[in-house]
Amino acid sequence: MFYSEAFDGLSASALRTLLRSLQKRKFGKEKVHGKKRTVYYNDGFIFPYCEAAFLKIGTTQHWKNIKKLIEVGFWDLIYQGGWYQKNEKEKDYSVYKLSERWEKYGTPDFQEVIKPKVLQTDFYVRNNIRKKKIKTTSLKRSGHLHESEVERAKHSNDCLHDSEVEGRPQKGRKSLATIV
Repeated sequence: MFYSEAFDGLSASALRTLLRSLQKRKFGKEKVHGKKRTVYYNDGFIFPYCEAAFLKIGTTQHWKNIKKLIEVGFWDLIYQGGWYQKNEKEKDYSVYKLSERWEKYGTPDFQEVIKPKVLQTDFYVRNNIRKKKIKTTSLKRSGHLHESEVERAKHSNDCLHDSEVEGRPQKGRKSLATIV
């Protein structure tokens, strides 16, 4: 594994994540060919962000590490966790297992796997930025002051208020103080 092309392409924090996941493997003693030997089981494991923080890996970097380990072939995704949690006690984690796809990394036989996105489409920041760039009319509808008469909103309220709290119009109507 150490001399593989997949291992060579990992960052230092991705290596720490990989080594920690190798530590998380479950094992037991079983008879193999008449002798008791240590056998490693390839069961699923979780790798939460709090555990990455303990290894001094930030949230964004941990997400990138997971994505890279799946793309390179060290991990496979068994269950895609979500962003929804029912309550504080019950959380929905992604479950991973160790894979041997890394052995064929860089060859035509390599099966490429990409970790799918979890959030709904409205929750992605880049998508929302693109939507705002497309909607140029949203600036006309907002309450911003415009520089010229041409830029004025079609349906604007010309009344200005003394303050937001009082709500008394200043322009076009007399205030209560001048009447009394």
